[in-house]
Amino acid sequence: MPGKPGETGWLLEDKEADANGNKIQIWCLQANAAHGGPDFGVLYKPAGAKDKDAVWVGACTFPAGRNRPNKAFTKLRNGKPKQFTKVTWFNYEPPPNGKNDWDYSYDPVTNKLTINKTAGAYVGGVYRWRIIGTDVYPAPKNFGDIKFTSGGVTTQVTQLFPGPNGLSAEAVTAVASANGNNWSYTLNVNALGGSGTDADPFIGIDTDLKAGDTFSIAAFGIQIPFVSSPASDPAYGGWVVDSSDSNFVTFRATVDASFAPGTQISGFGFSSSAPLGTVAWGLLSSNEAIGSQGTVNGPALPPDQIISVGPSSSVPVGEEVAITSTVLAVSNELPGIPVTFTSTTGGVTFNNGDISPDGASTTIVTATNGQAVASITVTAADNVRVSVPGTTLGSSVILSTATPTPTPSPTPTPSPTPVLKFGTAPTAQHNEGVNKSRASRLLH
Repeated sequence: MPGKPGETGWLLEDKEADANGNKIQIWCLQANAAHGGPDFGVLYKPAGAKDKDAVWVGACTFPAGRNRPNKAFTKLRNGKPKQFTKVTWFNYEPPPNGKNDWDYSYDPVTNKLTINKTAGAYVGGVYRWRIIGTDVYPAPKNFGDIKFTSGGVTTQVTQLFPGPNGLSAEAVTAVASANGNNWSYTLNVNALGGSGTDADPFIGIDTDLKAGDTFSIAAFGIQIPFVSSPASDPAYGGWVVDSSDSNFVTFRATVDASFAPGTQISGFGFSSSAPLGTVAWGLLSSNEAIGSQGTVNGPALPPDQIISVGPSSSVPVGEEVAITSTVLAVSNELPGIPVTFTSTTGGVTFNNGDISPDGASTTIVTATNGQAVASITVTAADNVRVSVPGTTLGSSVILSTATPTPTPSPTPTPSPTPVLKFGTAPTAQHNEGVNKSRASRLLH
């Protein structure tokens, strides 16, 4: 795993990014001497930070555990995340007898991780819980350092269980359908299990919508946005069109509402003649537990520009750096677009993405901010070419190397020179040394 010595795992999700370049990743980590596994781990990488400085802000440690990852964010006018303000991850034991859980909440501004130890039970197929203890400390750089201290007792959370087969799902997701130029959208309240019958009800967590919450879609050629039943009904939030232009539409809830797992809120839509593609969506809520974002089918113009940025100066041999490529259409960021990074001389090692068998290239899908970020280790000068498959778009980043600055040798500490204190009579040994020095000067 890049920047985390001793860690082996798989990058499961790398699509969460805000406009400022902060990233949220979900990894599946193998067990090692420091912690159990395989475990889910939630990694937060601040914009511009090296891989080694990314911090762990959540985990799935229960066997077949259930997870509820979410985040809160400020948004741009088109609804895309501008800045992550909170990352949450709720991990709990599976039904029917699960009763233990951990509730993680990370503040990117203070770098503080809050862990609530909670306890609960399944009631009518829905998990309900209460907080029984809280611990707050700086988010750790090492996964094994996720710990919980209460009453003078410290528990290493990541060493408790092997934790295979965890499941993760955001509280709400968006799905789309199209009929000619008419696009329809539905918000799904995620269920983590069950078929929805009386004998096998949906399993999950109730989702509480608040008046003022917004659902935004970034697309192209938007016309005549509307809300119809059931989304417009008070029982489903009484949604209305809040604002829109040709590149985005934002819907706003006017009534508080609560939804059981498996609920579908349909009735959002607009018309557009732009072709099918991938667009970004986001749900911004005062209830940060349901704040969600992602990509969905929608009217999207083909990309017409790619901008790639790498290190601005020579890179020390063996240094980990990043190349950030942004894919645009008429100056709007495009999510869900595959971007391929290719080494022309073999001077770099790719650390993330879908790496080719020969290691010469990697393909990464752009996040909701239109960016694909390749982590690389530089071993020699190289020219990394960046392309969008299926198009003629391309760019390149030239990398030069520098010899690592050697560690200076420590300066030896000089031996102290004897100093006579005022009022102290010279010793016989001192007088003998003085006389020898005088004799030496006379001989020379």
